[in-house]
Amino acid sequence: MSEIFFYNFSGRNQPDYSKTDFNTMYAVDGVILRTGRHLPRPETAINSVDLGGAVVLPAFADAHVHFTQTGITLMGCRFDAATSINEVTDAIKAEADKNYHVLGWGLQEVTLKERRLPTLEELDRACPDNFVWLARKDLHSAVVNSHALEWARSFFPSLRTEKGLIKAEEYNFLCYQLNSQLPAEFKKQALKMAEQECFKKGVATVHALEGTLESTDDTLALSDFLETSPLHGVIYHQSPDPTLPLQKGWNHMGGCLLVDGSIGTRTAAMHEPYADAPGNLGNLYLSAEKIEQLLKTAHDNNLQLALHAIGDRALDTVTACHTWASERLPATTLPHRIEHFILPSDKAIRSVRKNSTMICVQPAFDHFWGGPSGLYAQRLGAKRAESCNPFKTLLSLGILLAGGSDSPVTPIDPLLGVKALVTHSNPEEQISLNQALSLFISEPHKLAGEEKFRGHLRTGYRADFVCLAGDPCTTPPAELSSLKITDLYIGAQKVY
Repeated sequence: MSEIFFYNFSGRNQPDYSKTDFNTMYAVDGVILRTGRHLPRPETAINSVDLGGAVVLPAFADAHVHFTQTGITLMGCRFDAATSINEVTDAIKAEADKNYHVLGWGLQEVTLKERRLPTLEELDRACPDNFVWLARKDLHSAVVNSHALEWARSFFPSLRTEKGLIKAEEYNFLCYQLNSQLPAEFKKQALKMAEQECFKKGVATVHALEGTLESTDDTLALSDFLETSPLHGVIYHQSPDPTLPLQKGWNHMGGCLLVDGSIGTRTAAMHEPYADAPGNLGNLYLSAEKIEQLLKTAHDNNLQLALHAIGDRALDTVTACHTWASERLPATTLPHRIEHFILPSDKAIRSVRKNSTMICVQPAFDHFWGGPSGLYAQRLGAKRAESCNPFKTLLSLGILLAGGSDSPVTPIDPLLGVKALVTHSNPEEQISLNQALSLFISEPHKLAGEEKFRGHLRTGYRADFVCLAGDPCTTPPAELSSLKITDLYIGAQKVY
C-alpha cells in the first residue's frame, strides 16, 4: 500500500479557485484519503512531500485530442510560425535529406506573406524526388507534390486538385491512409512524445479521438499504450461501427465523425455562402438520415455518440436529429456530445439545452482565428465571425461545456485555453476565470461519466494534481498562458 503525505501548498477547488481550500493532503494508493489545513503527518505515511508553497489545482484535462496524430506532428516539420513560402520550402528541403516522406503540419495561408498556400509546382521544385504532404493547420486539407498526388490517385483515380490542394472527403480518407503506412515503431515513439507533451502542460486526462471505420490499428495501439502509461485516456473510436467500443467495454462511440469540415478550408456547412467564396456553402458529409442511423446504433447499444459539427447548417442538422432521437429512442446513460459547436443558430442552442447535449469546445480557436481581422472574419464576414464560439451564452443557459484543444490543430495547453476563454475576442462572450478553469479541470470528466472520482481534490477522488509557480487568480488575463507548471502528479505519483 502506497501512502503519501503532501504539505506546504495552497490547495484549490471549485467553486472558487482563488481561495486556499487546504494545505495538507493524505493519499493512499493514488486516491485522496483526507485533505485539510495543517493536518498532522500520519504515522503510517512512509513518504512526505513538500510542495514548496505551490498553488495546487486538480490536474488539467483535455477533452478533445487526436493523440496519435499529435505525436506524429511533433516529429515532422511544423509551420505554425512560418511567415513565407520560402521558409516552408527551405524546411522541407532540409527534411527531404533525412526522410523520403516529408510530412508537414500547421500550414496556414493567413500567416504567410503571400497569403496563399504553396503550390504543387513549388513543392516539386523543392523536393522533386520525395513524397511531400503538408497539412493545413485545421487538418481538413493538405497541399501535396506530384509523388504524393500519384499515391492519392491510387485510391481516387479521377482526383482533381487545385494546385495540389486535397480537401473534403478525399482528404479525410487519405490522411488516415497515410498514417497507416507509417512504421509501427515510429508511431510508438509518437505516442510517447504526445504523452510527454501532456505532462509538461499539466494534463492528466485526455479524451483521445482515434482510428477510422477502415482501421482499428491506431485505436488499439493507443489502448495498449495507455495500459502502462500514467496518463488517463478516454478513447473514442472514430467509426460508425460499435463493435470495438463494445468489445473494450467503452460507453461511447464516434469522436470526429465529420458532419461537416472546417471554416479555414471552407468546408464547414453554412446556410449562407462564405464571404470570401461566393456560392460556397461548405460540405455536409452526413445527411440527417445517416445521423439518425448513427443515433439508432448508439441507442441500441447504450453508447454516447460524439459528432464533429462546426457550421450553422451542420449544427442545425445534428441537433434536429438529437431531438428526433429523444422523442423516439430510449435514453442512453451518457448524453451525446457535439465537438466544436462553433457557429450555432438560436435553434441549435435551444435544441442542445432541451436534449441536455454536452458540448466540447476549443477556446484556442478564438485565440488564433477570432477577432475583426482574424480568419473567421475573413471567411465569414465580421457579423457572423462575432457569433462564433458563444461560450458565455451557452453557459448562461446551463449547457455543459468542456474544454479541448483538438490537438494538433491547436496545442495541448489548457492554460492557453483558459486565457482564450477570459479574453474572448467578443467581450460579450468572455467568461470568469473560475468558469474557464472548470472547463479544463472538472467539466471534461462529466462528458465521460467520470466526475465522481476525477476533477476535484477531495476525499475519494484520484490524487491527480498540478503545481503552479504562480497564482492564476492574481495573474493578468493576458499572461495566464505563461504561468509555469512546476510539477504534475497522477495517482499521487510525480510524472513531471
